[in-house]
Amino acid sequence: MMANAAPSADVTLEGIITNSTCDVSVNNGLATLNVGVYKASSFTPNTQQGSVALPVELTNCADETGALIIQGQSASSDPSKQLFTAATGDTVGFMIKDANDVQVAESQNVALDVTSADTNSYSFNVGMGTTDATPAAGSYSVPVTVAYIVN
Repeated sequence: MMANAAPSADVTLEGIITNSTCDVSVNNGLATLNVGVYKASSFTPNTQQGSVALPVELTNCADETGALIIQGQSASSDPSKQLFTAATGDTVGFMIKDANDVQVAESQNVALDVTSADTNSYSFNVGMGTTDATPAAGSYSVPVTVAYIVN
């Protein structure tokens, strides 16, 4: 049996424009941040489970006033856009808090002034989250982009 192709398809285009000269390094240059293993029964909907540091370093810049943003996809079932998911229809993904332990939404500005030509550091805290009372067991991953925006 052959599957029929759809007559159209949607795609989300994302981009970032900044006036920063900074070089951004996330997670010490590693492509994957493992946030741990959790029991499905330990989740509360729309609440971050766990907290693993996601370090961000800005280098080759000085005296810039700007903001870090995390760009990605968020769950359509989460109007606050704080649950980063692989697809908008997903209900399990990752939640991120700023250095003040405040939940971060997709594309939200997190103020950060760069004051040194040396390394400027910031750390987010990442855990898992869901909009479901009991999330489905499985392995999850979500791509995100961390950028430094200067107007």
